[in-house]
Amino acid sequence: MTNEYGMLPVLIEVARVEDITPHMRRITFAGPGVAEYASVPGRVPNIKLVFPRANGRLEVPARNGWGRLAWPDPTVKQQVRTYTVRRLDADAAEMDIDFVKHGDEGLASGWAEHARPGDVIAAAGAGGVTAGEADWYLVVGDETALPAIGRMLEHMREDATGVVLIEVADEHEQQDLRHPDGVEIRWIHRNGAPAGTTDQLFDAATAVEMPSGDVTKFAWVSAESKTVLAMRKWLRNDAGFDRKATLVIGYWRRGMTETGYGKTADHDRVEDEHDEVLPHDHDHDHQHAH
Repeated sequence: MTNEYGMLPVLIEVARVEDITPHMRRITFAGPGVAEYASVPGRVPNIKLVFPRANGRLEVPARNGWGRLAWPDPTVKQQVRTYTVRRLDADAAEMDIDFVKHGDEGLASGWAEHARPGDVIAAAGAGGVTAGEADWYLVVGDETALPAIGRMLEHMREDATGVVLIEVADEHEQQDLRHPDGVEIRWIHRNGAPAGTTDQLFDAATAVEMPSGDVTKFAWVSAESKTVLAMRKWLRNDAGFDRKATLVIGYWRRGMTETGYGKTADHDRVEDEHDEVLPHDHDHDHQHAH
């Protein structure tokens, strides 16, 4: 039996833990659960992870007779977070997921801080979409969107062009990202300013020189709510992007949990943009990366 997102839930086991920057931790999952996940059509780019409760107990939803998830307790949904699958190797049954590190602050970051090989969590959903086909891309995000941006760049056409703007804490948080030669990556450093408190990302985006002529464009934006709302307004009113050629989603809102942000603003999604398949429920107790 499958739910609407595939042959899930499954248990996935930690195989390796690696800090790729001072504040970004890559956790590799492996084993039969990853193999089953990899067999699901539409399994990327997003994955819903179920984390243990504070007492260490992992409660996993079951599949009911209608192909949907049956939760053992409604509060278990509060243990779910959405992430980007940074790398999926079906042959090796391995999967990488990147987590922004914030110590014990937040559900997912707290778990990732102490994760060790052999630890087990659950995957209870898969799917989603990424940027649409285009000749030229404007990609805008902070570190929470960095895993999604890295994956997106690796799957662009070799002849794609565009500009990618990524805001991180400082130069130590930059990553080597594989990308088409015609796509320029520009790193923006907060240099001590708290995440979500500056206009640097928006200012950098509005300063980008747009292509002229017969060029198809696509804009992908994911960051803190304030930046997302400003970017959507600018893309529609000033930058000349068709609404269907944009995908603008808030990954977090400063001062709010994922649950609160989702209930009050649905992550600042709108219905007239590039279609999403799976709700992208990042939380930001500053604990996700996608």
